Amino acid sequence: MTQPSSPRNALLEGPVLGEEPLFLDQIPNDNLVGAIVALTAEVYMLRERLQTLEAELETRKVLPPGAVETRSGNAAESAARNTDLTAFTTRILSELGRDRTPVSSIDPRVKDLLQTHQQLNVK
Repeated sequence: MTQPSSPRNALLEGPVLGEEPLFLDQIPNDNLVGAIVALTAEVYMLRERLQTLEAELETRKVLPPGAVETRSGNAAESAARNTDLTAFTTRILSELGRDRTPVSSIDPRVKDLLQTHQQLNVK
């Protein structure tokens, strides 16, 4: 059973043709904080695993002690990492001030095609 869509409803019934829906508008702040805490726990788990892998590589003499921390790389590697960090940071922080207007437009006939497809699958 589908509910009528509205700009403040996360349920989509077809392609976004106008203003993007506000998926998080109805989510309580406590839920958002919970999601951030869960993501932080996942990031820490990944960090701990990397530390374990580095320690194992050092123990097996694949890497010298402190190789990861002391590696500076050459100028091209440093420039590539700085470019990647800038792009990553810009991508994440740009979401805070992003315009709600879709960045692409979808031909309205796509909605008709999706509805036809859905009707065929229901039968």
